[in-house]
Amino acid sequence: MGETDRPESVYLDSNCFIDWAQGTGSAREAESMLRAAKAGYVRLYTSTVTLAEARGTTASVHRLHIRTLLQEPYITLVEVTRRVGLIANDITAEKPKIKGLDAIHLGCAIFARAEMYVSRNFRDFAPGDVYNGVLLRMPFEFGGEGLFPASEVD
Repeated sequence: MGETDRPESVYLDSNCFIDWAQGTGSAREAESMLRAAKAGYVRLYTSTVTLAEARGTTASVHRLHIRTLLQEPYITLVEVTRRVGLIANDITAEKPKIKGLDAIHLGCAIFARAEMYVSRNFRDFAPGDVYNGVLLRMPFEFGGEGLFPASEVD
């Protein structure tokens, strides 16, 4: 699997949605992924855990934006099932630094057969690694910088 700016399927970690809602961190990159998914260029996945984690700040407007976004049909929510739990357990056994919700998110990406796992959280594993067929990457703009003009996903 080679690194590409136009993957067919991407799993977005909670921090991507938080950045998008707050306009911080990798907001531009998250926005381009959301626009690409809405246009049908990429399948986006995230876990139902994101509903709990991606609350943004305590500002209700951030929470509302994220909750509304996660209801969009171009984002597939991966349920945390027994199978996902077992995959996450295997991850924690093989890579002891990857714990808790990070293992759940990566387990959901593996379960969904996402091509890439996109996150800013790489304390415990490295961008560029491939784990169980899923390429781990830092946030990037879909299709390369500037493919989509800057504007909010409606």
